[in-house]
Amino acid sequence: MFRRSLFLVALLALVTALSGCLVTQSAYVQKEEEVNSLTKNNKELAARSEKLQAENNDLKKQVAVKDDLLQKKSEDIARQDAKQAEMVNEMDRMKAQLAKSREAAVEERPSAKKSDGLKSIRIKVLSGDGKIESAKKMAKRISTLGYRVESVGMSENTDYPANTVYFAPNHKAQAKSLASKLGKDTISKPLSWKSVFHLIVVTGG
Repeated sequence: MFRRSLFLVALLALVTALSGCLVTQSAYVQKEEEVNSLTKNNKELAARSEKLQAENNDLKKQVAVKDDLLQKKSEDIARQDAKQAEMVNEMDRMKAQLAKSREAAVEERPSAKKSDGLKSIRIKVLSGDGKIESAKKMAKRISTLGYRVESVGMSENTDYPANTVYFAPNHKAQAKSLASKLGKDTISKPLSWKSVFHLIVVTGG
């Protein structure tokens, strides 16, 4: 009877030991599976990270290419704007030169030659005493001398002491000739302003 009890105790101890081993082995297997799962997850995360990094690099390259294209486009636009501005400036210069040439052509007609006659001299008559009648009478008088009066008007100043013949460059001789025909009280002076007329006669006195 004692032996039987002893055998049962030994058997129970053996079963308990085996159960402990099985539990320990099961726990070890579970831990190993967890480790494997974590390793697998880490590998997947690493793969995803590499993929995202590659995509990020591709996006950076695409952005760099687009930035380069945008920079070139901006430079092209800037060059076109500069060229257009240069063309506009050149057109303005040409217009100014053309206007100046036309003005010069009008203002700098050749001095009257003997063969051209007195009518080739461009003459304007202004009233210098505040009365338009004096300018009209002077214009008629000059016309009777063989000249052609193109314009009659009022001078800004009305205090001219004597009849005055203003002359443009290269027309001094014509001015003196006309002044002598108008009488000894007529004087001649050079024009101090630009005009399309060769002679400008201002009445005074």
